Amino acid sequence: MYSQSNVVSTYRNPVITGNLPDPSVIRVGENYYAAGTSSDYVPGYPIYHSTDLINWDRMGAIFPTPPTWIAGSFWAPELFYNNGTYFVYYTAKRKSDNVSCIGVATTKDINKGFEDKGLLIEWGKEAIDAFVFKDDDGKLYVTWKAYGIGGERPIEILGSELSADGLSLKGEHFSLTQHNKGWVGRGDEGQCLIKHKDYYYLLYSIGGCCDNRCTYNVRVARSKTLRNGNWEQYEEKALMQGGEQWVCTGHGTLVQTPDKRNFYLYHAYNVKDFEYIGRQPMLDEMMWDEKTGWPYFRFGNTPSLQAETPYKNTIQKRNTVFEDDFTSPENEKFWQWNMRLAKPEMVRSPKQLMLASNDTEDAFLGVSPQTGIYTMETGVTNQSDNLKGLCIYGGPKNFLSIAVGKSEVVLYQMKDGVKQILNSVPAKTNVPIYLKMEALNGRWFSCFWSYDQKFWAVLPGKDGFWEINGSGLPRWEGGLHTGLIVENNTGTTGVFSYFKMTYKF
Repeated sequence: MYSQSNVVSTYRNPVITGNLPDPSVIRVGENYYAAGTSSDYVPGYPIYHSTDLINWDRMGAIFPTPPTWIAGSFWAPELFYNNGTYFVYYTAKRKSDNVSCIGVATTKDINKGFEDKGLLIEWGKEAIDAFVFKDDDGKLYVTWKAYGIGGERPIEILGSELSADGLSLKGEHFSLTQHNKGWVGRGDEGQCLIKHKDYYYLLYSIGGCCDNRCTYNVRVARSKTLRNGNWEQYEEKALMQGGEQWVCTGHGTLVQTPDKRNFYLYHAYNVKDFEYIGRQPMLDEMMWDEKTGWPYFRFGNTPSLQAETPYKNTIQKRNTVFEDDFTSPENEKFWQWNMRLAKPEMVRSPKQLMLASNDTEDAFLGVSPQTGIYTMETGVTNQSDNLKGLCIYGGPKNFLSIAVGKSEVVLYQMKDGVKQILNSVPAKTNVPIYLKMEALNGRWFSCFWSYDQKFWAVLPGKDGFWEINGSGLPRWEGGLHTGLIVENNTGTTGVFSYFKMTYKF
């Protein structure tokens, strides 16, 4: 006979599905908050809330409107909480010279968004991957990955004391990874710090991070002082590396539960979906070997497929459907667009979205798919010379679309900025036309159209095959987006009656 106490609840990775690289996590009381990279898509830096570390709800974004100094590349937001204030230390490219720098923003109420405080760190060719650490004496420190000035210094992880308000650097910077003190450097980045007994422990990532050739893995070093650079690197094996199903692990943050257990939220690629879906947030528990003093992950040095939940009797949930009929503003927090283009014109009303371009480029509005097997649908209710429909979007110069024209349904792709018509069929005018795309492993797409949402006619590619290979669509660093597109012709608008994503996990 089994009792409730004998049942161990488990969760499966990833704990946040879809593309959210470089995840950061904090705990404030009973609440956990996580944020991650959004690259060139805004609103910038999606933010999530949880009470159990395995079920996460999208709250919105750190920046609904980008700070004025930013050109793009919203990377590696690091959350921090201190004395009633929430901070985010974030990486972005500066408009004036396109150099990556680190800024800081704050809020007293994380539900009401952040106020940008401007640029905090600039260093040579690049400063990225901030992490903030509060020492036992209450002093604050920020660390970051720095590229040298003119090749005079190698890539290294630097640190500096922060002012008490967390908004400026204090004193001279120092290096945590001094090569002249024996540090073996391999492009170290994505670091976080934790103090355990007599040692500071530095977790950091090495290797290629961002495509299907990646080699990312997590390493660890320790030191009895923070400033002097005498770090002992653990070289026997990676602390966390790729396994059979999840690979290229790295760039994570540790968070401690109320019962003093330490969990590492980090990202990894699924071996089937890779960069088509992107780097997804994973969770694993970290422990210490009390004999050697080195940390290890409870279930081995590859990502857990299934593990014991941080909180007992917790049930993990998956949302298998996202649907927007454009009635509720609640769904707006999931939609994004490319910040390097003008913001699309969007007018929502019950059962209708009017979408148009404010630029010479096409208007695209999308969401990040949660897994590589999905179905996407929409209804187009207006017809005109310009094309409007569904889109698998790698960027303005690389996408695949099934769309409605004036009297036809068209399957086309943009490849390196050149438009190619793959197929088209005549269609009735002045009636709604429904479109559907099905994805397999994030990269193979089948396209359909219908008048009644019951009978779906396939629209194959130009070679007659149902499945279209999307291997050329992803850009470096980010997964694909799925959504709605309207071809830019002056004064034209696409009118959509709904949008629906259905996932198979």
